[in-house]
Amino acid sequence: MNVPKNQLAAESAISTLGWQPTVVRSVSCFKEWKDFVRDNFPWLEFKNGSSRDFSAEISAQEVGSSSLSLIKAPAGHVKRTRHLSELTDDGLIKIMWQLNGSLRLEQDKNSCILSPGQASVCDSARPYKIEMSEGAKFAVLMLPHSYCAGWEHISESICGTTLYKGASSRSVLGTLMALTAANREDEEEDVATVLDAVQVMITKLLYRSAEQIGVKSFEDPRLNKARDHIIRNLSNSDFGPDELASAMCMSRRSLYMLFEEIDTTPVKLIREIRLEAAMRTLLDNQQKNRKITDIAFDSGFSEYATFTRLFKSQFGKTPSEFRIASCK
Repeated sequence: MNVPKNQLAAESAISTLGWQPTVVRSVSCFKEWKDFVRDNFPWLEFKNGSSRDFSAEISAQEVGSSSLSLIKAPAGHVKRTRHLSELTDDGLIKIMWQLNGSLRLEQDKNSCILSPGQASVCDSARPYKIEMSEGAKFAVLMLPHSYCAGWEHISESICGTTLYKGASSRSVLGTLMALTAANREDEEEDVATVLDAVQVMITKLLYRSAEQIGVKSFEDPRLNKARDHIIRNLSNSDFGPDELASAMCMSRRSLYMLFEEIDTTPVKLIREIRLEAAMRTLLDNQQKNRKITDIAFDSGFSEYATFTRLFKSQFGKTPSEFRIASCK
């Protein structure tokens, strides 16, 4: 039987490292499967979609402040409702690598279908749904929000999307699996050093994935904070550099010096974020009947003529031309 190349590549992340989970459980009843999920994941609802006798293989292991699980499951779905997400105080980042079969993830307004070799992410602080094909096999890494600096800036944009497929994705999974297979007598200091490197890789993977879909991020957390203030005040046409400096508890001069790090000004970034927000709205088929003037005002532009001129300068088309082109 020919095995798909993507599946071979995904499985090799495990086999070449010789990863052997400390405990592998074979599960032959749905109740036992639900008990495992409840013990190892945030509260979820379950539904068995398999027409065959229930059979699954599961393992889970702590890795520093995170946990890594390997799951082979029958067809079905798990769902984290809004009510369930509100029952827990702290949310977790949940990264999934597909090894065999397929998995569909939905969160926020995003959805993706993972094939072997692909990965996605969701946030347990918000509702999400996962549907698994028969015999799906995947690795799941769960870690606290603090593992990725500035997670709140990119979470809603990348959850439910396919993550950037590159060396960083394979390296994170491979390194974690290597750690679980490591000699238990290894120096804790050595393990801590590796975990620090993994944290950097995870952050780069998530931010690279955000950049891939057009979400910009900055190395200086103050700039990400500034970006958040702009987004929160997007529809306020009076929100400018003075208001941003006040929100940041900085002087106007200090704010402009901060923005010199990225070779721009507060005025330019505010304008760019407003234009990008308007552009995304024009691309949204669910809002195709909204008036462009309303979109302009909601994006913080007080004059439609100015909005049209700036939009064409940025994207090469007027807003109306852009909307028509995006619908073709």
